[in-house]
Amino acid sequence: MKCKRASDGRKLDHHTLQVLRQQAVKVVCGGQAVADVAHAFVLNIRTVYEWLAKFADGGQNALLAKQIPGRPPKVSAEEMRWIAQVVKDNTPQQFKFEFGLWTLSM
Repeated sequence: MKCKRASDGRKLDHHTLQVLRQQAVKVVCGGQAVADVAHAFVLNIRTVYEWLAKFADGGQNALLAKQIPGRPPKVSAEEMRWIAQVVKDNTPQQFKFEFGLWTLSM
């Protein structure tokens, strides 16, 4: 019978996961058994072994959080500066929208 875990690493932010990886590897390198570290950190033992393999290949840099690329922006940095300037310098009243007229007809 498998126990359902109360914690899930997917719910942790990237910095927290980075620290968790570094601490787990540090403890194992300090002499603790991998199974004990996995149990103490509420991790799967394979996860700890994967982190150890990454550490062996790339050192501390391999354990660092990586930036998620995401979707490329549709607006350039120059356009964003222009939008920010326009929004900062102006108010909605400059557009002379007739607020309130449409609400009376409802």
